[in-house]
Amino acid sequence: MGKNHKSPHIIQSLDKGLYLLEVVEQANRPLTLGELWSKLRWDKATIHRLLATLERRGYVLRDQETKKYSLGLKIYGLYNSLKRNLDIQRITKPYLIELAGTTGESAHLAVVVEKYVVFIDRYSSLEMLSVNTQIGAREPLYCTALGKAYLAFQEEKTLEELYPENLVAYTQRTITSIAKLRANLDLVRRTGYAVDDEEYIDGICCISAPILNEFRAPIAMIGISGPKHRLPNDALAKYGQLIHDTATMISQHCGCMESEGIRHENR
Repeated sequence: MGKNHKSPHIIQSLDKGLYLLEVVEQANRPLTLGELWSKLRWDKATIHRLLATLERRGYVLRDQETKKYSLGLKIYGLYNSLKRNLDIQRITKPYLIELAGTTGESAHLAVVVEKYVVFIDRYSSLEMLSVNTQIGAREPLYCTALGKAYLAFQEEKTLEELYPENLVAYTQRTITSIAKLRANLDLVRRTGYAVDDEEYIDGICCISAPILNEFRAPIAMIGISGPKHRLPNDALAKYGQLIHDTATMISQHCGCMESEGIRHENR
């Protein structure tokens, strides 16, 4: 846990309980009490009491047979409530449907949470072979089109804070050099869209553009994903322009920006 947990203004037990909930969520699979202890190294009795409290409130679920803990239904209830109140999803839904229909690929809407993009809406492709990411799924920023569309419009210090060292390779095409990533983000700013050309998953390409607010900061990202054989280089450029234009229209629809679009003035 970070330095904030030592603040006199923080309720220690609540802070620990929320951190425990984050550990359960990030595991992406049910965990035993022993596994949680291995990750946290807290007193087992403390972990057990926190789990019992979270279970009572519905935030974690304990399987009676395996004795493993996973996220409870209350989390999904909170997510659905949040989803209902997110105007950006209501506004972007017709654009997602149109993008999927025009390109034949799955269209996604995502936001950024810490060092990850989180999918908050999608419209799946009707193709037999398609990319159907789950709502709530997380992916890294630096090697995904959605993430790079976000990073390209951040201050330089943000990139340095997020990635003080070179990057982990997910495929042979992943950009692992900060210098090369910076050059790639310069290209994103010039063209108005980002490309993941098999950088996160072999055989999968993605294209994305940011939805910007009035301060030219991303509030969300929209894009498409599909197999490489359906998204060769000429299609990446063609659909990149389409997604850039779509993101600009959404930004204008939200009242976030003027009509000049999202590219830099020196494009």
